[in-house]
Amino acid sequence: MKTQTRSSVLAGLTIAGTLALTACTSDTMIPKEPIAADQDTDVAASFLACLDSSGVDAKINSSGQVLVKAPAGSAEGGVITSEDGALAIEGDDEGNTWVVPVDATYFAQAPDIQEAYAACEEQYPKFEQPQFDASDDPAFQEEMVEQEEAALAFAQCARSNGYSNIEDPDFSRANALQIPGDLTEDDFRSLLDECWDRHAPVFNFAQPVDAPFEAWAVLEEFLNAPAS
Repeated sequence: MKTQTRSSVLAGLTIAGTLALTACTSDTMIPKEPIAADQDTDVAASFLACLDSSGVDAKINSSGQVLVKAPAGSAEGGVITSEDGALAIEGDDEGNTWVVPVDATYFAQAPDIQEAYAACEEQYPKFEQPQFDASDDPAFQEEMVEQEEAALAFAQCARSNGYSNIEDPDFSRANALQIPGDLTEDDFRSLLDECWDRHAPVFNFAQPVDAPFEAWAVLEEFLNAPAS
């Protein structure tokens, strides 16, 4: 598992009233050359040391961005990883989720991390996360095309298996494929067995926040299970 901007390691997130999830991919998705990486690297290193001293798991990626390890869950029962307020989301080979937050407000569901991050922002006001234009990165564009193709194939397969209410994904939105709110966990597991291509890149899902099951958790279990 490597890195991705919008969609990477399995993580539940709330976006515009939906619970979306992301998953791991095989290629590095953050461009090697951020377009705003002109800050002194010592500032980022100092900011990282500040987080470390507060007990926050953090690291710097190849783009010079400071990543924070997301906790496994929140008080509400889902992980806090969200595209809102994050420049990127990464996964590692151990299955951990790392986020590149824009600022401390990202960690609203993790008060301890938010407090530590805010304190470091106050201590190092010159620190800014390097940003990039993903549209200029060929690897990102190639991976996104592959994800769109995989999502479309999944939706078409779902309909061919009787789930007519699963529509083709809308790639103009942050999430890719909507899971209907009346879909049961058993139905979703059956769909994964029938339609998920383990050789294709993983794409984003979204489902209503009041859905009867957590699709990201079911998908994580499915992906970690041996292929039959």
